[in-house]
Amino acid sequence: MIAKNISGKFGEMYAAKHLEQNGYRIICRNYKTKIAEIDIIAENDGCLCFVEVKTRKNKEFGSGGEWVNGAKQHKMVLGAESYIVSHPQYSRFRFDVVEVYGEMMPGGFAVSEINVIKNAFDV
Repeated sequence: MIAKNISGKFGEMYAAKHLEQNGYRIICRNYKTKIAEIDIIAENDGCLCFVEVKTRKNKEFGSGGEWVNGAKQHKMVLGAESYIVSHPQYSRFRFDVVEVYGEMMPGGFAVSEINVIKNAFDV
């Protein structure tokens, strides 16, 4: 379990870096409420983006995006509602998923692929 948590943290770090390199402005990482956590909150082209990062070694058990099921989507929506209430300046928002594929290696975390799924689900 420790290795999973470590690879997840590396995945979030690489996802944030990738998003920044592709025009996103990171506002917050690991936003937490009593009932939800959002990995990354960012702004992209005037749109507030609530981002779930899924780090996987490979696609053997499905893509990272496939693991953002209805229950996870519901929690993200609840977290987003909490954030929007305290930041009413944003009128547009969406939910994105970043899939990070890679694994822990002796020299650190090796990323093999990163995919951004914009507007991954609707509310």
